[in-house]
Amino acid sequence: MSTPNQSRESVEKRSVEHFTPAISVLATSVAPTWPRNWRAYAALVAGFFMMFNCWGMVNAYGTFLGFYDQNLLSEYSDLHLSLVGGTESFLLLFPSVFAGRLLDARRHYYLGFTGFLFLFLGYLLLSFTGGQGLKDQGNYGLVWLTSGMMAGLGMTCFFTYSSHNVIQWFPRKRYIAAGITSAGAGAGGIIYPLSFRYLVASFGFPVGVRIISGIVAVTTLIAFALGAPCKDIPRRGVGNVFKFSTWIDKQALQNKAYILYVFAVALVYGGFYSIAFHVTEWAEIKGFGTRQPIPGRPGEHPRSEGFQTFWFLAIMNGASIIGRLASAVFATHLSNPIVVHTATCFLASLLAFFFWPFAQNRAGAIAFCTIFGVLGGSMLSLPASGVAYIIPADRHSHVGQWTGMMWSSVSVFALVGPLIAAALKRAYGMDAVGYWCGSIMLLITVLLAGSVFIKRKEEKKSTTSTLVGDYDNSGEQTPAVIV
Repeated sequence: MSTPNQSRESVEKRSVEHFTPAISVLATSVAPTWPRNWRAYAALVAGFFMMFNCWGMVNAYGTFLGFYDQNLLSEYSDLHLSLVGGTESFLLLFPSVFAGRLLDARRHYYLGFTGFLFLFLGYLLLSFTGGQGLKDQGNYGLVWLTSGMMAGLGMTCFFTYSSHNVIQWFPRKRYIAAGITSAGAGAGGIIYPLSFRYLVASFGFPVGVRIISGIVAVTTLIAFALGAPCKDIPRRGVGNVFKFSTWIDKQALQNKAYILYVFAVALVYGGFYSIAFHVTEWAEIKGFGTRQPIPGRPGEHPRSEGFQTFWFLAIMNGASIIGRLASAVFATHLSNPIVVHTATCFLASLLAFFFWPFAQNRAGAIAFCTIFGVLGGSMLSLPASGVAYIIPADRHSHVGQWTGMMWSSVSVFALVGPLIAAALKRAYGMDAVGYWCGSIMLLITVLLAGSVFIKRKEEKKSTTSTLVGDYDNSGEQTPAVIV
């Protein structure tokens, strides 16, 4: 039987639980539209360079893959070469469950320095894996270890860090801030492929990759210096590192909208990169351009013979910047990033079904890459914003943990998706890659729509409950809170 003190404590606890979401919303509403602290904008620059060096480098892997296929590792199958990029994506995502929790504990600088060290060393050591960069001089195991494993582990430190930080610095413009940060991935997807082609052709593979590692070092150090955490958000200590609840929030596993959303995002990464990794080869097979090999010897610039297929990847990555920024604007206007996510995935499914297999000429292929790049930029930039939208107001201090849990769940699909696409291409031809991507995108559309429906149902129920109030065991009504 409970004592009077225990009953009073229970009522007080439930009252606080009712007020907590309202306090969180009120704090957001009274915050300035744009932060007045210069550190917020420094964090925005830092986030841009973090994405520049994680997903920007992943987006550039198609160019690296082409060089490996035609020069360094020509005796290896497409499946082997896709595994390097898939490993990079997997390790970028899987440890995010730990990175996100460390961010909630404000261990930002530990993650930043670790990311710099692994990413810089990964690409520096990659330059020693291919001899002089001539045909079949590469060591596949070392290429996988350096650019796949080491670089992937460095990228994971920056990935969750970038979106987590800017969302907290820009509470009223978090979708736009996340979109600007995400644009760094598109910029890296343009700059790194063009730099790789020029530097390797001018100085050879070893020196060219060392220069790229220098670019990585400078930009990651800038991000490390500018990426200060926002101290307005309560810090959550890590606690017992061997305890399950330290890394996994059980409330997230009970949130149906979150579960559906995570599964949908996982499929996005399993489907989109299937096309991104094969777009240059697709353009060559269709006759839309020529895939001029990057010479292994320094000074042997490739002759320009018609339209080069690497431009299709550059166009796709460049167009993704537009998609990342535009989706942020629409998400802010609608106050619902998942609705934008749903629409872009549906359009991407139609594009993959009908444009990829049936493109007839170069103009159509360029149009496909442009539109798919815009849609892809939107799809890849919205997940962190989607978690910020789904997470209950009383769990905002857990946003890093929820985001990290999502990315870790996505990692398996990011690894397996390109491998499935490579196997389908080998068995049924290049058109099968488009059908695979289109089917995945259509399924994602259904899952995202379900997530939106559940979230809105929960919001309606929460608003009704909050206005009416609840009753405790003694029959007394707890305070009503208008959110």
